[in-house]
Amino acid sequence: MLKTIGNASECKRTSLILIVLVSAWACSTNAITKNETLNMQRIEEEIVKETTAFADAWGKGDAKSAASFFTEDAVRVGAFGDVQHGRAEIAAYDKLLHQTMPGAKLKQERGIVGMISAKLAVWQAGIEIASPAGPSLKGHVVQVMKKVEGRWLILEAHPKLFPPLPP
Repeated sequence: MLKTIGNASECKRTSLILIVLVSAWACSTNAITKNETLNMQRIEEEIVKETTAFADAWGKGDAKSAASFFTEDAVRVGAFGDVQHGRAEIAAYDKLLHQTMPGAKLKQERGIVGMISAKLAVWQAGIEIASPAGPSLKGHVVQVMKKVEGRWLILEAHPKLFPPLPP
């Protein structure tokens, strides 16, 4: 049975209570809890740690180790238009590291992480490839990261190099 609100004062009070309840519900469904924030920070640190270790392996010219940071079914679309499917093809870094860019070092910014789901994230950052044979190449990388057996591995990588600025 519905109760009729008798006067304007009761109507305002009822409206105010309704607004407070709806606002509280909306805040509780959209608010990020402290635990969620801490979990996001932990995930970001895990991803940054993996991407830093990858850059170290790349800089040492260790193609096999660099490929180990990719999932078995990964896809890499390289800065020079080369495409590799799967970790075995990505191990072809050997050619890139020892023929195309021998002795080059990879520097990456810390980057930013965006979560897609509990097991998928996007990491992107500025990169610089310092080659002993010539000028440094600057660019940007976007990677889809996947949580596999406790590690954040690269599911898909898209490094791109910026063209040199005109003189």
